[in-house]
Amino acid sequence: MTPKLLLDYEAILANSPAPVHLVLQFTAPTISEKKSDPVAFAIVLDKSGSMEGAPIVNAKRAAQMVVRHLRKHDLFSLIVFDDNARAVVPLQEVANRQAVLKQIARIEADGSTNLTGGWMLAHDALKTAPAGTLRRALLLSDGALNVGIVDPVQVRAIVTGGLEHDQVRTSTLGFGEGYNEDLLAAIAQATNGTFHDANSADKLPGIFAAELGGLQRISVQNLRVRIKPLDFVERYASLGSFPSTTLPDGRQEFALGDLVSEEEAIAIFALEVMPIPLLAPGRPAASLEGEALVELEVLFDEISDEGIRSVTWKQTVRVRAVQDPADQKLNEEVLPWVSAQEAAKILENAIALRDKGDAAGAKKLIEEGIIRLRAYGNADKIADGLRLLETFLTKITAPADEYVSTRKHAFYSMSSYRRMHSKQHWTAGEAMPPPSFIKPPPSGNPPFPADPTPPPADQP
Repeated sequence: MTPKLLLDYEAILANSPAPVHLVLQFTAPTISEKKSDPVAFAIVLDKSGSMEGAPIVNAKRAAQMVVRHLRKHDLFSLIVFDDNARAVVPLQEVANRQAVLKQIARIEADGSTNLTGGWMLAHDALKTAPAGTLRRALLLSDGALNVGIVDPVQVRAIVTGGLEHDQVRTSTLGFGEGYNEDLLAAIAQATNGTFHDANSADKLPGIFAAELGGLQRISVQNLRVRIKPLDFVERYASLGSFPSTTLPDGRQEFALGDLVSEEEAIAIFALEVMPIPLLAPGRPAASLEGEALVELEVLFDEISDEGIRSVTWKQTVRVRAVQDPADQKLNEEVLPWVSAQEAAKILENAIALRDKGDAAGAKKLIEEGIIRLRAYGNADKIADGLRLLETFLTKITAPADEYVSTRKHAFYSMSSYRRMHSKQHWTAGEAMPPPSFIKPPPSGNPPFPADPTPPPADQP
C-alpha cells in the first residue's frame, strides 16, 4: 500500500496566512481469500436493570449471533456484568454451541452497571490468547455507568491501555433509547474500534457481518501517521477522530487502526500556514519546490498472501507561494472529504451548544456552516457535508424529549463522518442516509441472516 498525499491548495498567496488541508488517502491491498487464522473474540454483555426489556433481548440475540458464526478454531469468551462481572464462558474454542446458546438465553437483567469491571475481565481473558492472535472485545451496553470506575476519562484510559499493552481493540453496540452515545463512541474511538447504534434487531446481521467478517480480511494492521510541523506551520489539527499520542521527540502520532481488504481510509489535517515571503516582487518563491510545511511518517504492517511486511513511508509536504490569486486553485478531488469532515466538526460543536441549553446558538452555528460549505460552489462535491448539516438544522432545536433520539442520530453520524473508513457499517437507518465514502458490501457477500428470537432457557 502506498499512501496518496493531496493538498486542497498546492499554492497560496505570498505574505498572507492561509489554511491548508493535508489529505492522506489509504487503500488497503486486496487479499484473495479470507484468512483461516483464529481470532480471539470476547462479548461483554451488560445485564444491568437498565437493560430490561428490548435492550437485553436484542443484546442476547446479538451474543447468540456471534456464537453461531464463530469458526471452529476461533477463541470465544462471554463476560456479563451488573454490580459485578463474571465469565459465563471462559476464553476457549466453542465445541458445544448449543450449550452456550442456552447459557445466553438464561441471562436476565438486574442490578447496577459495573461496565469497567466487565471490560477489564474480558481484557484479562483476551490477553491470554496466543501471541499474534487478533484480539477483539465487543461491548453490548447502554453505557449507564454507576458502579466501580465511573469516570469516563478513566474508562477511556483503561481501554486505551488495553490496546497499547495487549492489542485489544474494542467495538461498542448501543442498546435502548437512552444509551450513552458519548461514552460508547469514546471507548470505540480509543482503540479504533467501531461504534454502532444497535437499538433495533434488524441492524444486528449487518453489524456482525462487518465485525466478524472484517477480522478475516484484514490486510493492513496498525496504521499510524506521525507529523512534525516545520517553520511555516503555526499549528495544526486532525479533522478526524483518531486517537493520538505525543512521541518522545515531540511529534504527534495518530492511530488509524486496521484496514480490511480494499478498504479506503481518509485522514485530514488542517494546517494554519504563516505568511510565506517571496525573495522579491515578481521572482519565484524561496524554493522552486515550495516551502516545507510538515514532515510525515506513515507506518503499517501489510498482510498479503505471501506474509507480513512492515512498511515505513516518509514525505515532506510543501506549498508554493504565489503572487497572482488566479494561481491559488482549489484541488476539488479532496473537496468531498474536507467538506464532510468540516460539517461533522460543525455538528459536533452544535451538539455541545445544545447540551448547554443554547438551542438557538446551535441552530445558528449549523446555518453558518451551511453557508460556509455552499461557498465552495460545487454542489455535487459538498453533497455529503451539506446533507449532514441540513438533516439536523431544524432537529437541533427539538423539544427535550424528542432531542434525546435526535442527538443519538446526530452523534452517531458525526462520529462516522470523522472516522471516514469506507467499509464501516452504517447503522443510522432512515434518520440519515449513508455518505458516499462508505461503500456497500459486494452483492456476493450478504450480511449474516437474521437470527430467530432467542430460545427459552430449556431449549437450544
